[in-house]
Amino acid sequence: MADKVRINLANAYELQELPGIGPEEAEAIAAFRAEHGPITDRAQLTRLLGQQPLAEALWQRVDFSAAETTAPEAPGA
Repeated sequence: MADKVRINLANAYELQELPGIGPEEAEAIAAFRAEHGPITDRAQLTRLLGQQPLAEALWQRVDFSAAETTAPEAPGA
C-alpha cells in the first residue's frame, strides 16, 4: 500500500499522488489552505472539489492531520 499524503502539508505536486487529484484540484486545495487554513475532514474536501464523486482509494490515502503551527527550536537556540 502506498503511503498516506498529509493533505494539509503536501505541496501541489505531492497532492497529485492522490487518486483523482490532478493539477487543478491540487491548486484548489493549496489555495483553500492558504486562505482558510487546514482541511479538517472528508466532507470539507468533497465540497472543495465540487461534490464530484471521489474514489474510495483517495480516502484510503489521505491524512487530514493539521500542519504543525510551530516548528521546534533548534538545539541551543
